[in-house]
Amino acid sequence: MIQDTDVRSEMADSVISRTPFPPHECWRKETRAMSTPWKAPPILAPPSSHPTPPDGTVSRRGVLSAGAALMLAGCGSASGARTRAASDGAVGQEPAAFTQHRITSADGTSLSYFRHGQGPALVWIYGTLSTWGDWRDVASRLSPHFTNFVLERRGRGASADGAAYALEREVEDVLALMQEAGPGASLFGHSLGGILAVEAATRRPPARLVLYEPPFPISQPIAREAVERVRTTWKREGPDAALVAAQHHIFRMLTPEQLEAFRQTPQWAKQLGMMESFVREISAVADLPMGVERFRAVDTSTLVILGDQSPQVLLAEPAQALAKALPHVSLRVLPGQGHVAHVSAPALLAREVEVFLSAR
Repeated sequence: MIQDTDVRSEMADSVISRTPFPPHECWRKETRAMSTPWKAPPILAPPSSHPTPPDGTVSRRGVLSAGAALMLAGCGSASGARTRAASDGAVGQEPAAFTQHRITSADGTSLSYFRHGQGPALVWIYGTLSTWGDWRDVASRLSPHFTNFVLERRGRGASADGAAYALEREVEDVLALMQEAGPGASLFGHSLGGILAVEAATRRPPARLVLYEPPFPISQPIAREAVERVRTTWKREGPDAALVAAQHHIFRMLTPEQLEAFRQTPQWAKQLGMMESFVREISAVADLPMGVERFRAVDTSTLVILGDQSPQVLLAEPAQALAKALPHVSLRVLPGQGHVAHVSAPALLAREVEVFLSAR
């Protein structure tokens, strides 16, 4: 049964009442409003403290677009993270710094992970076009209550790549880190990391499971067509053109003006460096079985998180379908947020995760 409870009004107000992105050196240009936001299905109704306007769309009061948040993902420096921590308020006081460790996956690949905090284990799996550092802020906010295990996914940072890529190898990586974290560990997955997390949960049930907008193929022909366009562009024109094609045909969150501004930021260069892994990852996702019915067997208390500004076909519909399929699920809709609340509202996201994992 889906428990569709509202995000607490005090947290929602703290996000809605101000622009969620502090000015940063890698993004200072004014962003413009995105195209019409998606209309929430009945079970994804926005929080009652911020009712839906008469036309059924979600209000954007004082909130920048999901596209602007996407541009900021990964841009924040350590000082930027400290600024956000001071302004947003943390879940608790941060213990000592992250320490780096190594594990070996089932295929023999050596992987790096970062550990931080105290308390029950919480394993973090991030998505494509991302690195572990993008999640350092949110994980740090939970460190007074949980021991964070943040995986450096294969082919990134200090983690080796392995002989041949497959999503199955990445699921094995998650299982290896779950084994390292020990019994009673909970599991968090964002975007592609959410796909890996729920797949791993079918084999090694975590204590609790948190899934933030895993983009399962709900409309598979559309997914394959979009991926093929990006793959073809990659082969013919290189990574820059392929990343532009991905923005146009897969993410669909940026206006032309925002996309051009995005290309002038350090984050664009960072994502260009991950394009090879991105192409292989989205190709593997497009080849997944369509739908999420196979996850009805996941007998774990699960939180599915969705931003009310996220694209419907790419992210909202898969989250809705997954929430319907899982037997023990709570669905949380983050007001004014899209796919990167770990950047735009880290305190809000950390609070949602902490409350769910700490509930009796």
